[in-house]
Amino acid sequence: MKRAIWWIKRDFRLLDNAALVQCLAAHDEVLPLFVFERDYIAQPDVSPMHVRAWTQALGDLQERCRALGGEVLVSKGELRKVLTNIRKEWGFTAIYSHEETGNGWTYQRDLELAEWCREHQVVWREVPQNGVVRRLKQREDRQPIIRERLLESAPLPVPDDLKFPSYFRALCETRVMPTVGEFFDLDAHREIQWDTLQWVSETQAHRDLESFLTQRGKWYSGGISSPNTAFRAGSRLSPHLAWGTISLRYVFQRTYQRRAENKALKSTDDTKRWTRSLRAFESRLHWHDHFIQRLESCPRMEYEPINKAYHQLRYENDPHKLKAWQEGRTGFPMIDACMRCLNATGFMNFRMRSMVVSFACFGLHLDWRAIHPHLARVFLDYEPGIHLSQLQMQAGIVGINTIRVYSPVKQILDQDPECVFIKKWIPELLAFTAAEIINYEKVTLGDYPRPIIDFKMESKRMKDQVYAIRGSEKGRSESRKVLEKHGSRKVTKRRKKSESDDQLRLF
Repeated sequence: MKRAIWWIKRDFRLLDNAALVQCLAAHDEVLPLFVFERDYIAQPDVSPMHVRAWTQALGDLQERCRALGGEVLVSKGELRKVLTNIRKEWGFTAIYSHEETGNGWTYQRDLELAEWCREHQVVWREVPQNGVVRRLKQREDRQPIIRERLLESAPLPVPDDLKFPSYFRALCETRVMPTVGEFFDLDAHREIQWDTLQWVSETQAHRDLESFLTQRGKWYSGGISSPNTAFRAGSRLSPHLAWGTISLRYVFQRTYQRRAENKALKSTDDTKRWTRSLRAFESRLHWHDHFIQRLESCPRMEYEPINKAYHQLRYENDPHKLKAWQEGRTGFPMIDACMRCLNATGFMNFRMRSMVVSFACFGLHLDWRAIHPHLARVFLDYEPGIHLSQLQMQAGIVGINTIRVYSPVKQILDQDPECVFIKKWIPELLAFTAAEIINYEKVTLGDYPRPIIDFKMESKRMKDQVYAIRGSEKGRSESRKVLEKHGSRKVTKRRKKSESDDQLRLF
């Protein structure tokens, strides 16, 4: 009897799950396993929002497995201890999981698991599930791999038989799903509006994809820059891709199908709008694995700049300014509204995310490493590779992108001129007119705080530092190395000065 474990991590799905399919093909019995690892949950980039997403995705996965005669064993504790106990009762010889590009803790955990497998003569198969390539030597080598994995091979169907071992059925049926409150003090997270958080599950992922491709997505192009429209015009697929409730391959191919359907229709203003939006969405999908590949190829970027020249950049890291930024109390209405929205809902559109990062790094002189944990916790769609790549880019320390410092006033004028979004998240400003709010630097707005910095002056101080490093001999030399190793290899008809415009859209 050949027995194996399907170890569930960031792949809470049955459709297009290569690790599960390969496991079933090679073994007589397969035990689906998810472990709530307490040490992982205690990491500074893990939050109640994330754990809630896991419980939602697991609950849905459990129902889908039961419809096929299977179960999911949900456990708590240290992974190797859990596996040791299972192996004593049920002698499995293999573990299957998808490759994961996670944080430093998961990387170390995987090294320890690999050692445990060697000691116990257990084979661990890690299977790719996207366009990120392990041990990549040349960036150019990714293109044919991406085409084969994401575009040329069809998504794998849901298995007919999960080959669930009857030995564990009673145990799975009687186990109760852990709650978020078992791992976090929810009184310390009262800012979270639980009923507004996006639902994360395989079932919901396909609902969100279809509603986007058939209804909401028409307004994607031109609708994702403003926080007033992005909640609906955006795809809202990022949490599903981050936690694996849908595969990137399936999203790519369903989008191509939808584009073909639209192209076959008579040309109207409606179909033209759809064409623009679907093309824009598709182009941004291509950037997803580009950034995760950076972390895969350079794990140290969680702790240090990808461009070594910027090690010498000096930050002030004032704890009072950090706290004001985290809580949305800086005296800059657009910044504060965005931070309060993120803290409550786990979502913010790409441009506003870029703005709050550039404001923190250039305006408040906060190190990107200082703001990383908080943002990771409040992003429901936290994907370490994308997150860290974007943080460094918006901090201006990659060296190959246009340096962008967003004016908080201009962003109000461009994206929220009537201050609808601002008033929604800053109730202290409800009594004031849009003109008064936009003129916040010169007008006292009741109990709302005055700006904690002179933004123009402070951002210039940091830009001077960044540009000095960028223009130095070492800065230029290191930037060439970054471009060679991590730059995009996508060929376009019109050569762009930098990757920054497309990179920003990943938010």
